[in-house]
Amino acid sequence: MLKGEHAVRRWQQWAGLSLIGLLVLAIYWPGLSGAFIFDDYSTIVENSRLHVATLQPSLIWHAATSFDPGGTFGARPLAMATLAMNHAVGGLNPWGYKLVGLLIHACNTALVWVLINTLLAAPAATVVLKDRTRHGAAFAVALLWAIHPIQVSSVLYVVQRMETLAATFMLAAMICYLRGRLCQIRSGSGWPWLLATVLLTLIGLLSKETAVLVPVYALAMELTVLRFAASNPSVARRWRGLYSVAVIGGLVVFVAVVVPHYWSDHYLARNFGTWERLLTQLRVLPMYLLQIVLPTPGNLTFYYDNVVPSRGMLQPVSTLLGGLLLLGLLATAICTRRRAPLVALGILWFFVSHLLTSNVIALELAFEHRNYLALLGVLLVACDLVLRAPAAARQRVLPAAVLAILVGSAGLTLIRSATWGDPLLLATELVVENPGSARASADLGAMYFGMSDGYANSPFIDMAIGEFERGSQLPGASIISDQGLILTAAQSGRDVPSIWWDRLVSKVQTGTLSPETTGALFSLLENRYKGVALDDRRLAEAFRALFKRTTLPPYSYAQVGDYAMLHAHDEGLADEMFVQAIDNSVADPGYARKVIDALNRKGWHRQAELAHARARDLGLLAEPVAAAPAGAK
Repeated sequence: MLKGEHAVRRWQQWAGLSLIGLLVLAIYWPGLSGAFIFDDYSTIVENSRLHVATLQPSLIWHAATSFDPGGTFGARPLAMATLAMNHAVGGLNPWGYKLVGLLIHACNTALVWVLINTLLAAPAATVVLKDRTRHGAAFAVALLWAIHPIQVSSVLYVVQRMETLAATFMLAAMICYLRGRLCQIRSGSGWPWLLATVLLTLIGLLSKETAVLVPVYALAMELTVLRFAASNPSVARRWRGLYSVAVIGGLVVFVAVVVPHYWSDHYLARNFGTWERLLTQLRVLPMYLLQIVLPTPGNLTFYYDNVVPSRGMLQPVSTLLGGLLLLGLLATAICTRRRAPLVALGILWFFVSHLLTSNVIALELAFEHRNYLALLGVLLVACDLVLRAPAAARQRVLPAAVLAILVGSAGLTLIRSATWGDPLLLATELVVENPGSARASADLGAMYFGMSDGYANSPFIDMAIGEFERGSQLPGASIISDQGLILTAAQSGRDVPSIWWDRLVSKVQTGTLSPETTGALFSLLENRYKGVALDDRRLAEAFRALFKRTTLPPYSYAQVGDYAMLHAHDEGLADEMFVQAIDNSVADPGYARKVIDALNRKGWHRQAELAHARARDLGLLAEPVAAAPAGAK
């Protein structure tokens, strides 16, 4: 190609990417006016450690480790640091958080375009393509990936910045891997690119653990479009040996370490065990495929808390049918690995994308955002099929069909974005599309209550109570709607029927203890501190029932102990809670010392003595800690 032609082609590519970026911004822009939702509250709104006032590095660093699950990479410090920066600039205005999420998605779209372009340039990827055809195919795939309706809940659901930011580094890592390997295939040295792959993967892990899948994506590319090839035979042998060792080692670690660690007949805080979770994924993965192929509002419901776990291959029968479909897809990938490697890669890509979330880890059964990268696998299959179509069809029929799909997807996504931009419309839509979701019901009830503006006789209070009552009686519903009922009545000055407390306590005693259960109870406690008149006897009863069934971090017990002294006036409960806080501080002796010091400062000397004695018995007091004054009560 002549230099001038090359410059023109490069300009056209940049113009195409700019057009994609503008389209993405325009389609998602109506959704920026939406509110926080679901896990946004626990991760951002209620997470005081994230609420930094300035961009001072020390404050950002502290906030970066404020993600509760924690762990080696589980703290997700890079993603949390960016959320803290958002707070420093705009407080808790959701608009700025959503804008950053949208910009990350636009960046990822450009990376997808580069990745597809690079993939299609691999000698074994597909039929021989002209540059113009390859760039056009990459353009269509990247655009459809960016504006597909299933992506809305990844882009506009703020907390999923962890997913999308990790994807940024994963996509960049895979581009570097492909370029490095193509250099080796074409007689060049690809090691600088491959070293960049490692670095980008490690950075991705700081956003979300999903980045650990980069080597598995790389294996999928080797099995299909790269085929462990290299111009130097010794390099090719080393790649085969490396992947053989990695696969064997990974399987050993999975069977010997991961499965024993996570396997459970009944997960804590879930209504299913490991085997039931794995069976359910045989239905969930085909559901994802349907959502990708047919992304209508009825198929994209955001909340999936009412997905019923599979109890056997025929309970329900769709478990078996889904398993057969997935088995057929894997067989297709094996059979087409040589003849249509891009089809095989697309199928493997989809499965790799769900390797963590559809495995033995005790996660929730389904979420749309888990398809953020998985969608690309389906589009790779479609791309290969289009490129292999007869020339006449590619020139006459397929362009119009592709354009129709792009326009249709853009329209559906624009509508969904606008819905996400209106909190009441979104809450109503989620209930209409999934009336069996207790979470959707609780959102709508809370929206009605917010619209009452605190007026006790507002009709919105009655609407809120009606929706909370409906949601509280849904099969398998947590206490979140019961909590909403109690708070709505108490904050509006109405009587709280004892049946509402009875139902809440009964669910805590016998129901599934999900994170929503503890969150709802502590929300009641926080509202009590804010002056909301609640029945302290029943709230204390609920906490006693909770702590009989589960173990929480030590500060949770200290918080309830404080409440027992200040509001419930139940010193027996306070004694139990502060001693339990010490019991759970074995891994953090410093916290035990803080509890004892705080009790002494508040003058709660009997509780300080009990806590001090327990800490001494557990060997947590390496240095002397002041006990209560002699004779103090």
